Amino acid sequence: MSADELVSISKKMFYGGLAFLPFLWLINFMYLFRTSRKPSAPPALKKYVYLSMAGCVAWFVAMTTWYAVYVNKRTSWGAAGDQITVVIPKGV
Repeated sequence: MSADELVSISKKMFYGGLAFLPFLWLINFMYLFRTSRKPSAPPALKKYVYLSMAGCVAWFVAMTTWYAVYVNKRTSWGAAGDQITVVIPKGV
C-alpha cells in the first residue's frame, strides 16, 4: 500500500474510535505500528497511530476505573445503583 492509503486508513480508524469504538484504536495501533516505525513513514501516520494507542489506553483506564467503582459502591448507592443495574444479584 502507498503511504497515502495507509494514512487514510489510519485516520478513518482513529475517527471511528472517537465514535465510541475503542477497539478500532487498538486494531489501528497493532496493525500499523511496525509500518509507522519505519524511517520512511509519513509523520501523519505516526500521529494517528500514537493517538490511537493513547485513546485506547485512556478508554481502558476509564472503563476499568468505572467497573471498580461500580462493583465496590453499587450497594451503597441504594435505588440509584439498582436503576443502572441490568441484572441485580440475588442476596445483595
